[in-house]
Amino acid sequence: MHTLIEHAKTILFRHKYLHFFMTGTSGVVINLFITWLLTTLVFGLPGYFKAYIIGTTINLIYNFALHTKVTFQTKKRHVRRFVFFVAYSLLFTVIQAYVVRTLTPIIGLHLYLFVIAATIFVFSCITFLFFKFFLFREDNENKSDDTPQEYT
Repeated sequence: MHTLIEHAKTILFRHKYLHFFMTGTSGVVINLFITWLLTTLVFGLPGYFKAYIIGTTINLIYNFALHTKVTFQTKKRHVRRFVFFVAYSLLFTVIQAYVVRTLTPIIGLHLYLFVIAATIFVFSCITFLFFKFFLFREDNENKSDDTPQEYT
């Protein structure tokens, strides 16, 4: 049992899945709640898309802050990373919004939250890989040689 726990811990920490998942999950909850709240109280059902764009914007800012400090714990080049994060996020948000806008009428307007959640999940898998290997990757020059490989 101890070996299984250690193996799971190594996988979760080495790939930072747990932190990414927790940040992403809380971001999705924030996005869905804001979308629902604004759709219900401000825009009405026909305005769900406006609410979704606002929820997504707030979610993106929240996610960058947590990924920088918690998930990937970057120490430098925050401004550069933020610029690329915004560019990446804008591109993927437009693509994601197109998918949501296209699929919601097909699947059913009353299932708009399901379509948004499913779309966010698919795009988050792609985003994790990009963030881990490109955007939030730190140079190895500052890491000590005694750091276990599974925690780098």
